[in-house]
Amino acid sequence: MNKKKLIQIAGGVWVCVGAFLTIRGIGLFELATSQQEATSTGVMISVILGLIVGGAKGKFVLSKTAKKNKARINGLEEPVNIGQTFAKPFYGFIVGMMGLGFLLRFFNESLGGYVVVGGIYCGIGAALMVSSLVYWKNDPAPAVS
Repeated sequence: MNKKKLIQIAGGVWVCVGAFLTIRGIGLFELATSQQEATSTGVMISVILGLIVGGAKGKFVLSKTAKKNKARINGLEEPVNIGQTFAKPFYGFIVGMMGLGFLLRFFNESLGGYVVVGGIYCGIGAALMVSSLVYWKNDPAPAVS
């Protein structure tokens, strides 16, 4: 496998996980209205705030992480393998984030209900999708001196 393919896989993972979290967040909004009597106004505010904060986080924070990962991949020697998509410590971070997601859902009522947790999920999903754009941009050719 070559580096370009590995970068595409990394970007694809970020898009897929971001889409999954956004869809999961929408499901949590449905639970908020059906089980916790959340209002449509409350859900709409949560969606808007989640997307705005998530988009900003994706553009200004997670895009830096994506750039570092892309640079790391570009620095690898070919052939590369799929296990090199992300740095080893990042896999632990992913497990930690999954655990945090479980805790958010479990303790949702203490945090303001599914309407809040749904907003967090949509925000993280938006952040991942926005920052995944880094993986899809072509790098400029190096200057010849």
